Amino acid sequence: MGNDWIDASLGLTFSLPLFERYRKNGLLQAELHHVPGIRGRCKGYLHLVEGKVVSCHIEDRQGQRHQVNIAMLIQLDNERGPFEWMLVPLPDPPRPSPRDLPPPPSSTEPVLNSPTPQKLGSLDLEKLEGWTHRQKMMLSIVFEVVDGQRTVEDIKTDVPLPPNVVEEALRILLALKAIIIPSPSSPV
Repeated sequence: MGNDWIDASLGLTFSLPLFERYRKNGLLQAELHHVPGIRGRCKGYLHLVEGKVVSCHIEDRQGQRHQVNIAMLIQLDNERGPFEWMLVPLPDPPRPSPRDLPPPPSSTEPVLNSPTPQKLGSLDLEKLEGWTHRQKMMLSIVFEVVDGQRTVEDIKTDVPLPPNVVEEALRILLALKAIIIPSPSSPV
């Protein structure tokens, strides 16, 4: 099967335009050092969907995630790197055919009965022994999208994974007690 990752250690300035040109999906990651405001080494992550950066964060040694701007990561990589970036590929987002699309909603109201997951804390991927790197990254991507605002249906649309994989990831996050799905409040 070959490598499960793509070497991007020539730096973000070189690699990001190529990933965009070839519409790559995945998680670009590297060990970073000398990051302003963070002590010691940490990990940088860029989530790519069809070659576009959709989110960036840095994870410190304590597992705390810090949202960052792509421009800051590029500048850091140019000034103190290039770091050893690797792209862990993820499956292409599903492309529904027009036949598979639901009919347009009759109003702008959200889909009824679609619960809204909420985070209970952080997700410690190091505790998931026996899990592959790819499984951990898919779980992490779904966890990142949970914000207490998006419904399950929104998350299945926003994450570049098949809907059944997203549902399974949400079930796992529930079992790990990383998220909760409160019962919807009854209409008043």
